[in-house]
Amino acid sequence: MVNVILCVIAAVMFLAIVAANIYVLVYFQHEEDKHTAWFPKIVTVTGLSLLCISILMLPMDVANSRTNGGIPMSTLWQIVYISMAVLAIGIIPFTIFYYEAEDPDRSHSKQVTTAIKYEVVTVIIFLAITLILWAFLGTAQVPVTRLDANLLPNVTSIYDCGAGQCKRDRNYSVSYQISVVLYIISMINFLGMFLFCVFGGIGLAALPMDLYISWKRRPKLIGLKQYAQLKIELGRNATALLAKGKELQDSWKIHGGRPKTTKQKRQYNKFRNNVYLLDEDFRRVEKAYGGGAGPLIIAIAWGWVQLFLSLIGGCLSILWFIHIIVFVVIQPPASPFLNDFFITLDSTWGLFGTFFYGIFAFWLLWCVIKGNFKFGLRVPFLFSIHPMKVGETMMNSFLFNTLLLMLASVTITQFCSDAFSLYNRFTGIYTLFSVGVRYLIFFRWFWKYYFWALFGFGFLSLLYLAIFPSDRKQVQKELNTIHELP
Repeated sequence: MVNVILCVIAAVMFLAIVAANIYVLVYFQHEEDKHTAWFPKIVTVTGLSLLCISILMLPMDVANSRTNGGIPMSTLWQIVYISMAVLAIGIIPFTIFYYEAEDPDRSHSKQVTTAIKYEVVTVIIFLAITLILWAFLGTAQVPVTRLDANLLPNVTSIYDCGAGQCKRDRNYSVSYQISVVLYIISMINFLGMFLFCVFGGIGLAALPMDLYISWKRRPKLIGLKQYAQLKIELGRNATALLAKGKELQDSWKIHGGRPKTTKQKRQYNKFRNNVYLLDEDFRRVEKAYGGGAGPLIIAIAWGWVQLFLSLIGGCLSILWFIHIIVFVVIQPPASPFLNDFFITLDSTWGLFGTFFYGIFAFWLLWCVIKGNFKFGLRVPFLFSIHPMKVGETMMNSFLFNTLLLMLASVTITQFCSDAFSLYNRFTGIYTLFSVGVRYLIFFRWFWKYYFWALFGFGFLSLLYLAIFPSDRKQVQKELNTIHELP
């Protein structure tokens, strides 16, 4: 029988998630996109809602398994992940290609044709690789412990055996071919693993540190003389960037005014980073002097909120690192740690465990966004940054970040399933990941050690950012170089 209360809670959470994502879209969207680009907006809200649902479905799965809720969670997991795969491989890339192909000098039909052309290539490459790998490597080899007991009563598990009473074979495994659907989910998860390990690891160290640095750099009231000096310096840097931008644009004329080569894209990304940081400095100076008492008070108050978030976030990152060591890295686990914490909270009141699980899981999502942004600032030759700025975020940035989070969220769910395996045992997601995806031929070696990569990127990022905490030193060095040009 279906648990009606659980279904009502799930429905309320679904509506709350959709409403929250619509609010985020409206709050961050650029003025130019306010009454246009409806299709990208629908795609963005759908993608953000799906990834949030996928994160929160794990505690729902736990509640369903412990109360015999009757909800077919395994089927729901597959529906959610197939929907995310369609969005991640089909709809979002097409929407990005369409949005990026917009050009006043080109017709709408050419814009659609360009987007379809790139999307067809993307889908063909993904499906070809996936089907070939599934045909040759689509077998899961699940290790099991085989127990042989000769006519011993009441022996149902290895824990029922006394000394020498049972023969155990731990090298035994069961092999079976998984479905194409599950293999597609595995491929999406595999892509998300790299994003999660690199950006999530960087973000675990960078996010608390950047929140603290933002508090230190919070606007402070300045006088007219200091304001004038800062404006002169900002104007000098802005003039240098304008000259650099004109120089870059002139060098791209033979390519239609857009960067084409790897070198040109690297130069463009560095230029965008410089402009972004200069714009941040300009806004901070304006708030400190000419923003008025109200905006200045709000900015200062937000600075103290960032300090509070920095402290909470630092604790969350430290707890994640400790949990990875004591429960995931050390085998057998030295301590259940956070598993016991969530189980205890659930025994107090069911939603307590869900609430704190959501905090730990969504902290990882926030770390992925911060890690991507931090990596883009420090290593600009790979891709452009897509910052989320209130009232100034274009739809291509929304779509990029939605795609990034969607891919990473699948791996975050598996990571939480592994890290909280005592909390979520006997659930549909545990069966999906720990029995199917985790033991696929070839992929299983990555899933066996991926948490080492996450821990490694986090630790190295902590050391690097402790030595070089500022994003602006390299930017100022480049601006000084520009100033010295004849």
